[in-house]
Amino acid sequence: MYDVKVGVVRFLDGDYKAALDYFYEGAAEGDAEAAFNYAYMLAKGIGTDRDPNRARSFYIYASTRIGEAAYNLAIMHLHGVGAPRDYRKFVEYMQDAAGMDIIEAQLYLGIAHTIGSVFEPDIISISRIPYHTAEYRDPFAYIDGEVEDLEEDEESRIRAVRFDPVSAFEYFRMAARHSPDYVEELSRRGKFLYARCFIDGLGTDFNRDRGNNLMLIAAAEGSREAMVYLETEAPYMLEALENTEKLDIIRRAERIGGGK
Repeated sequence: MYDVKVGVVRFLDGDYKAALDYFYEGAAEGDAEAAFNYAYMLAKGIGTDRDPNRARSFYIYASTRIGEAAYNLAIMHLHGVGAPRDYRKFVEYMQDAAGMDIIEAQLYLGIAHTIGSVFEPDIISISRIPYHTAEYRDPFAYIDGEVEDLEEDEESRIRAVRFDPVSAFEYFRMAARHSPDYVEELSRRGKFLYARCFIDGLGTDFNRDRGNNLMLIAAAEGSREAMVYLETEAPYMLEALENTEKLDIIRRAERIGGGK
């Protein structure tokens, strides 16, 4: 019987060919996790020749149950690697990933609806070997298939995702729900952006007091952006960071709920 841990151990031991073969066996048995891992190795060329076209079919199988697969499919459609470049499909897969609680997709869509356009994300793929890991774009290296800022593309990008403050607010709210130990830096950013919605009146009623309370929570969880805001705009709030009881009261009053 297929056991994902066996494949992960082989991968971490550097026995990539054995891991690849084992993940393929699991995928053939209908295991979505195995299909994702097999697709990931094909897409990256780990233990085999790089084959994004074949990787796409395994990602598609996994994407109904694994949000990271939907995210990686979205990036394929954005870059036109292993799939036709299609901004609408890119956004659709991002929405699928966000609906499966992938914070990277939630933050991306929140920002996209804020500016009303598709843009190049910093996170170009997500791994699950051995656990959820966001993989960032290297600003010093050329990304194969990177979206170029061409004037003739601008209209297509704008058509793919509309300016929609209410949707932006909802995606930022979803991102803010994640606990600080889940993709820590992105969890903090989600809480900061959610707080900004109330401070700026983006997609919700303007409420500076609530925004300041949420900024305090974000700062307590390590958001430098939130700390800078509080230092410059609401320094009187910072005393609560030194008062555990007061901070706990604010956290209970501003509970965002659930999440990973």
